[in-house]
Amino acid sequence: MKEEKYQKEMARWKGFINTLQNDSEWEPNFSREKIWNKYNSTLWFYAPEKTNGHIPVFLLYSHINKPSILDLTKEHSLIGKFLQEGYDVYLLEFAEPDAEESGIGLAEYLSQYVDPCIRHALRHSGKDQLSLSGFCLGGTLAVIYAALHPQFIRNLLLFVTPIDFDQIPDYHNWVEALKKDELDVTGIMEQINIIPAPLVRYGMRALTSPIYFSPYLSLLNKAYDQDYAQYWFRFNQWTNDHLSLTGAMASDILTYFIKENVLMKGKFKLSGEIVDLQNIQSNLYLISSQYDQLVPASISTPLMELVSSKNKRISEVAGGHASLIKYGISNELKEWLHVHSK
Repeated sequence: MKEEKYQKEMARWKGFINTLQNDSEWEPNFSREKIWNKYNSTLWFYAPEKTNGHIPVFLLYSHINKPSILDLTKEHSLIGKFLQEGYDVYLLEFAEPDAEESGIGLAEYLSQYVDPCIRHALRHSGKDQLSLSGFCLGGTLAVIYAALHPQFIRNLLLFVTPIDFDQIPDYHNWVEALKKDELDVTGIMEQINIIPAPLVRYGMRALTSPIYFSPYLSLLNKAYDQDYAQYWFRFNQWTNDHLSLTGAMASDILTYFIKENVLMKGKFKLSGEIVDLQNIQSNLYLISSQYDQLVPASISTPLMELVSSKNKRISEVAGGHASLIKYGISNELKEWLHVHSK
């Protein structure tokens, strides 16, 4: 028994050290094809081994993080789970903005990237509608797009998506200062062409700093498990893989979402277009995480009262902001999506 305990302890420390010294780059776990690109952004197509013939799933991730979390490892891959269910999968991957993209804001991201990619995916798939899956701020973009182009979106799947930005509690004072024009952050952002990725990472780290070191204790506790160590490494790598942000987009986020909280108004104007969330009639499936410090359920669920969708469902998973990767697609979501994708 002592020998067994000794060997496990040795394996633990060996796994811990090897994981921290790992410098390998993430690579996709499933084959994919580039079918569209603009500057550094890419639309990827993943084909299942056996298609179910249903409408495809389009994944829209946040523009400030790399989407590798959707395909961390072979075993922990949301993309892999959709493929196993027989869906054609499309992923719009935002990348480092080019210097020529410095003026790209919210309206341009939607009209020059999201819209062309969704239309291209529809042509490529031969379908006239799809299931749009948005993650975090990518979900916020998905909501606005679904309001502008409801004819293309049969199902709207939203994962930990911020909607009511007044529900952000920790920064109440500076948000109030921003709303009262006592703090001209947007003016500063407009003068910055591109905000470097490290600054974006430090900003996100400020939101989650109380729990930043706890993952290393988790690794040490289970480093003897090679599968867990590999998952931990890729997950930790993703947490540091932030993307640079255009000053125009940063300014729009602060103005539209933080200062004016436009989504809660139901209807607002964006670059001359009226965005009315009542236009959304898609089947809606909203997923939040029980212990999410970044986007708690109270920030997401107000959307349910703003849309015209008849078929609306809320689901809460255990864990934090990225727990949907750990738990994958629930049987409930599989059945729901299957019924509404034929």
